[in-house]
Amino acid sequence: MKIAVISDTHDNSSAVTWIIKYLNEHKITIALHAGDIINPGMVMRFHKHYTGHLHFIFGNNDGERAGLMARTTPLENVSCHGDTLRMELAGRMIFMNHFSDMSQNVAQSGVFDVCIGGHDHQYRVIEGPSLFINPGNTVTKDEWLMQDADKESSFVLLDLDTLETERIMVSD
Repeated sequence: MKIAVISDTHDNSSAVTWIIKYLNEHKITIALHAGDIINPGMVMRFHKHYTGHLHFIFGNNDGERAGLMARTTPLENVSCHGDTLRMELAGRMIFMNHFSDMSQNVAQSGVFDVCIGGHDHQYRVIEGPSLFINPGNTVTKDEWLMQDADKESSFVLLDLDTLETERIMVSD
C-alpha cells in the first residue's frame, strides 16, 4: 500500500491542485500532511477534489486552528489529528509531528515504524530504528519564504509494505 507524505504547503493552491491530481491519477488513497496547510480553503480543496482520505496535523503557521477543526470535523474524507498523529496503517505504526527534530527524536526510540516531520522544509529520508521522513515543502521559489529560494517543491510516496520511499517533484 502506497501513501503520500506531504508537508508545508503554505497556501500554495497551484501545488496542492497538482498534488491532488497526481494522487488521484496514481490511486493513492491516503495522504498524510505534516502541518502548515495554513487555511481551511486548502483543506476544502482536498475534501472536494481528492478521492482519498487526508489526515493532517497542525504546524506552527496554522493560525486558524479553530477554523480548521470546525471545517474538517463533519468531513468524511478529511481528519484533523491536532498537533500529533499516532496511527496504524497497513500494520505499520506511524508518528507525525510538524517539527522534524521532535519526530527524529521519536524515530530513535524505534517504537514506531515510520516517523514524519516537516517545518524546516528540508527533504530527507533517514533509516534507523524507525524510518524518518521529511517530504520537503511545496513553497515555490517566488513565494514569500525567502529561505526556500534554492529548494525544490516535493512530497514523498511511501510504500508501507516495503518502507521504500520515492520523492515526487511538484510541478506547479
